[in-house]
Amino acid sequence: MRLQGVTGRAVVGCLATAVIVFVALSIAGDARAGIAVALGLILGSINGALAERALGAGFSIRMSSLPRLALLSGAGVGAGLLLGLDYAWLVILGVAAAQGVLVAVAARSLLSR
Repeated sequence: MRLQGVTGRAVVGCLATAVIVFVALSIAGDARAGIAVALGLILGSINGALAERALGAGFSIRMSSLPRLALLSGAGVGAGLLLGLDYAWLVILGVAAAQGVLVAVAARSLLSR
């Protein structure tokens, strides 16, 4: 699967943000928190790619949204619990931040038309 357009830019933006957050929190002395947020950003970036793939395959956005979001939420909570209960919320924060990146990239794309 090759990512292009808005989805591809959102994935790249999330990956770049994940690296920046990880490095910044590692320098601040909490590498585990950096891993948690970065992992959330990476998991969250998958949402746009999966949604684009579902639309391309002809699935209804309504029928594919709930299972996709449940899968990503479960993966985020599971990853957070593996890192430790104190860090689980940071993974979910990273997933939410990834959705913000996706919205920002989509809005920029619409405004530049």
